Amino acid sequence: MAETLQWPRSLNKQIINIESKSPKKSNPLKLFTMLMAFGLIACLITWLFCNNAAFTILLLFAWIFIMVLILLVQKLSPSSIESEKILKGLSGEVLVANILDRLPEGWLIINDIKLDGAQIDHIAIGPTGIFCLETKNWNNAGCDENGNWYRFHLSHWVPVKTSPAEQNAVHVLSLGRYLKKRLGLNIKIYSIIVLANSNAKLNIAAKVVPPGDTLICLPGELHKLILNNKGIELTSNEVSEIAITLVSNKT
Repeated sequence: MAETLQWPRSLNKQIINIESKSPKKSNPLKLFTMLMAFGLIACLITWLFCNNAAFTILLLFAWIFIMVLILLVQKLSPSSIESEKILKGLSGEVLVANILDRLPEGWLIINDIKLDGAQIDHIAIGPTGIFCLETKNWNNAGCDENGNWYRFHLSHWVPVKTSPAEQNAVHVLSLGRYLKKRLGLNIKIYSIIVLANSNAKLNIAAKVVPPGDTLICLPGELHKLILNNKGIELTSNEVSEIAITLVSNKT
């Protein structure tokens, strides 16, 4: 099996930072139970002393509405939404990291590394080359032959301002510059976008898109895509040297 030198870690830190900056929130189930009990007691008191069934029913429904509204506001708070997005991204990155870890012996994997200001999800280094991977755990995605990316929103495909391929092209450039600076290497680095959500609604017109002949694949296609790559052959010493240089990076 491959050797993973660094596992995903930065998203955990982001979640901790968000939670530390957010007000401490009550457990939703505990809050719901307390509000329900208070509402029932209020309705019971109203029914006993006012002797007005219609008013009591109206009060009960009003209380249920307020309770649902409070829980909804708590659920849709900016910190909750941001945490959920990060957790979703983390699950995709961990999935891909585990898949890369199951590559054959001779492969070295580095996850979640920062180079020259670029946060790279995964780097796989092995006999068939160097691969820079960006993981997207989107629940829907579309891409045409020209590399234009879309998200499905309100029954329509809406263009994405910065495509994953463009984002990863920046990562590839950063990785290339770093290797040239540190090792004097001028080597092709392959860009891969992994759409990690197996239940996603996808409309991908081509598996290779610009910029930089970016490859698009699903998690189950990743091993075949990497292992069958042609064009570059790295020795075990070269693989080790490149990986050690990257993990020793302190920027």
